[in-house]
Amino acid sequence: MSESRRFTSAGRALVESDIIEVLTLGLDIGSATSHVSISKLTMVRGHNRYTVSNTEVVHQSPVMKTPFGGEGRAFIIRTELESMIDDSLLKAEIDRDDIESGVVILTGNALRRQNARQIADLLASFSGKFISISAGDRLESTMAAFGSGAVQQSIGSDCLNVDIGGGTTKISRCVDGKITELTALEVGGRILQFTADGAVGHAEPNLGLYTSDRQLPQYGTALESQELEQIVDRMANTILDTIRGRDMGDALRLQSISEFPTSGTVVLSGGVSQWITATKPADACDDLGERLALKTRDLLQDTGYPIRIANDPIRATVLGASQQRMQVSGNTVFISDERLLPIRNAPVSLVTVPAADFDQQMITKLVNESLSKALFDGDHGLRVLGIDWLGSLTYSRADAFCNGVIEGLRGLNTPITLLLKQDIAGLIGIHFVEELNYEKPVICLDGLDQVDFDFVDIGEVINQTGLVPVVAKSILFNSGSKLN
Repeated sequence: MSESRRFTSAGRALVESDIIEVLTLGLDIGSATSHVSISKLTMVRGHNRYTVSNTEVVHQSPVMKTPFGGEGRAFIIRTELESMIDDSLLKAEIDRDDIESGVVILTGNALRRQNARQIADLLASFSGKFISISAGDRLESTMAAFGSGAVQQSIGSDCLNVDIGGGTTKISRCVDGKITELTALEVGGRILQFTADGAVGHAEPNLGLYTSDRQLPQYGTALESQELEQIVDRMANTILDTIRGRDMGDALRLQSISEFPTSGTVVLSGGVSQWITATKPADACDDLGERLALKTRDLLQDTGYPIRIANDPIRATVLGASQQRMQVSGNTVFISDERLLPIRNAPVSLVTVPAADFDQQMITKLVNESLSKALFDGDHGLRVLGIDWLGSLTYSRADAFCNGVIEGLRGLNTPITLLLKQDIAGLIGIHFVEELNYEKPVICLDGLDQVDFDFVDIGEVINQTGLVPVVAKSILFNSGSKLN
């Protein structure tokens, strides 16, 4: 086999690959605030796969107001975000080349900005390194649940993470270490902002859900304290009613969840929750955040819910990103041409290979059906198949599978890129190239805990390990809301 075709990672030192350390950078661009976290992940090899055993936060930038500009704050100021990254790397005494992987997270109302996609694409390729983009309510809810500690705390119990941000609120139910339900709401502390003298400064479209006439207040007008209290009361009750399983109509960005019992624990996180901690922000609140935090806490306690505040509530999403959304492949990968990496923004279609006997035609049908359900097209026509292989791997099954995939992808300008749960990537990749003499590029990665993604970024091979980082993503720019 030619040297350019990599199967497993022969030649590397076992001592080096049993435990590996990866520096990651996370940039969270939210409705209200933005910040950078640099973490060191320690990954330990188990049976042909690696899991994160420890996360050490190396550096955290100060939390800054998300830099919006233009009329109506229509866009995000790119240069200020770049400066924050550069400053964080300088203070952490880390070179850009030392960052192996990372994530850029655009959340809440930041997704509504006109240049959200351009900001993400620019930062995704900074310094040519593998920095991925993650955005969207489901993914944000998942990351917050992990970063807040709710998933870990739910082992042997029932927890609900309520992450209240500047533009939206994410709710995830966690049972025995797994997320069982999640939703998102048009509730956030920064959907109404005030000027220095207390007048209306800026109002987001979702504020209209909570005003008495469903209209947005005009810039410079003064709101009566009673009207402000009513707005906050409606917002907090929307959170409570959602927790109790009620359908909140236009306030819901995802489907409603079932009622959470008062026997469980509510874990509060997000920037708004910072206002009910001992280390609340020193500056006076210039939005609804403090009022919303206090009202939501009081309503939950009055209803009988035990409450815990996350240790670092404002950073829950970005901490969860470094813990959960980056996986690394097993050590039996097959890559026919490493020049294809990194791959960004590739849509994933799930194919479940049955345990029972199958033929080439069945696999072709499964591939075509899965591709037909894709909601988005990837950059440059790339397609990735997430493979859940049930049953044994025999020569005849591998042969039927590989031929079926080739036929199913016929006519598409895409390399064969497979993400597999089971540790069979090397054997499948060899079958394509050696047995079928397939001449186009083939990438097969295995050992992944999850293969049912919306999109993925696939990074370059990590030096000295032969492992490949894979980051799950949902790219939903300017969407998710039922509002115009």
